[in-house]
Amino acid sequence: MITLHTRIRNLTPEQDAALSTYAEHFNHVAHHLVTDMVHEKRTGASFKKDYLRRFALTARQFNAICLSVEGLASNRLENLKNQENMLSDKILALQKLLPKIVLQIQKAVMEQQPVAVIQRLKNRLHQKKRKLANLLERQSQVINEQKRPLGSGLCFGGRKLFHAQHHLQENGYQNHAEWLADWKLARSRQFFVLGSNDEAAGCQGCVARIQSDGTFLLDLRLPGTGEKRVTIGPLQFPYEAEKLRNVVALHAQLSKENLPRITNRSKAGKPYSRIVYPEALSALSWRFQRDKDQKGWRVMVSFHQPAAAVQTHVQAGAIGVDLNADHLAWAELDRFGNPMETGNIPCVTYGKTATQAEALIEASAIALTQRAKQTGKPLVLEKLDFSQKKTQLSEVDGPRYARMLSSLSYRKIHDAIAARAAKDGVEVKTVSPKFTSVLGRINYAARYGLTVHQGAAVVIGRRAFGRFAKNPHTGKNFKEFGLREMPIGRTGRDGRKTITAPDGRGAQVTFSYPAWNEQKHVWTLLGKVSRKMKAALAAQRVAGQSDHPERMVKSARRKPEVPVAAAV
Repeated sequence: MITLHTRIRNLTPEQDAALSTYAEHFNHVAHHLVTDMVHEKRTGASFKKDYLRRFALTARQFNAICLSVEGLASNRLENLKNQENMLSDKILALQKLLPKIVLQIQKAVMEQQPVAVIQRLKNRLHQKKRKLANLLERQSQVINEQKRPLGSGLCFGGRKLFHAQHHLQENGYQNHAEWLADWKLARSRQFFVLGSNDEAAGCQGCVARIQSDGTFLLDLRLPGTGEKRVTIGPLQFPYEAEKLRNVVALHAQLSKENLPRITNRSKAGKPYSRIVYPEALSALSWRFQRDKDQKGWRVMVSFHQPAAAVQTHVQAGAIGVDLNADHLAWAELDRFGNPMETGNIPCVTYGKTATQAEALIEASAIALTQRAKQTGKPLVLEKLDFSQKKTQLSEVDGPRYARMLSSLSYRKIHDAIAARAAKDGVEVKTVSPKFTSVLGRINYAARYGLTVHQGAAVVIGRRAFGRFAKNPHTGKNFKEFGLREMPIGRTGRDGRKTITAPDGRGAQVTFSYPAWNEQKHVWTLLGKVSRKMKAALAAQRVAGQSDHPERMVKSARRKPEVPVAAAV
């Protein structure tokens, strides 16, 4: 699905009045439909026959109104479910935190710490209990809202503007009449014209015609008993206009008499025929929207775009991408899984506006897909989900961790890469993110002179390769995704096996190779390695902070191959 957008320029007063009348009628019917659906507890489609006569609508116009209402209702219910999940995660995090604060108070009392410290802990416990009570109350309200018809929260015009009538002066209104004028306009700012691939130009309610200069004229059918139409245009779409021309031209070339038909039988046994339309033939659905400042109208058109043929193959290799808070690390691999080239793409969204962040993410997606298209290799991303971690943030995690999670727009980055890759015919694979940083740090960072994040990108790319492995319990071969993932260790002269990993600051840490039952999955070993490595890195940081400044300078000048911390 692709959506194009443009502004209607040189709009005459007659055209503006026609669009305003259409929007008022469309939203007037939508408001009545919501009321009837809530009171009678029926679906929107069940009111179709009555509404066609009552409001002088065509069947397609009613379908557009019903689709808009049901879309708003489903969106409202989905938002309530997300709110319930978010509140549940916050409640769970608080319930885990309260016993820890109680233990801190008990410990402070036993150690006879100052009264001010104990009182501060008690105040914190009190505030956390109040917050927990508020969250439980909000959760109960959200659960009750979901049980009501349509989520009970549809407010045409917006809640913010609705509540502004109670504080007119604070919101810039001289009297209630000014607010009422804005309220009526906000409730009828847009309308939707639904299309179908079996109709003229993909939409009988808004027929698009191509002009000699490449612009478009729209013949919009107005609601009412007569078939009155108003012509809008000429319209010029700044981007992807050629794709719209192709769809409109394809509709103009087809004739129902020349299309093939399929004959079937109904349940009653009566034969009927159905026209078979080409797969490339798409419906055109139009949305007209008035600007908030009432300076004009915008028009959006949505239609299906045929998927581009995939031009990448994993047999040629892969490009692994590691997503981070301030950049994207990528690694290009050959068909054997060996890194050929690596790099970083800056993508700092923290402190940027929504438009600036969107532009940065789009530029990063374009850079990655262009490289994948040139090399003929698919992109491999991690399948991450930070929604639960974001809801469970607390002051224990620290501001740096909270800032990192909040600024990492993983879903937006993933969607931008997927959308751009679909246009360019680039395949996108998603793999598990477990222990990618651990393997990247140990196996590839020091070996190939990469950063830790680039090493993780190598691991992500290697997981796109399929291979066959033997089940240790049954002895049978089964297909497994990803190449071998054993952490590399070294055996010393004393027979002890150790693992050496860079710390990302020019030094290294060394720790003993943990014991592992080979009958279990390799991720059990990687879990033990991860815990030992975290302990070694933490010990090194503590030692670095306690060192004398002169020793720290000398230590920083050491060669990176020399281990500077050890943990058994």
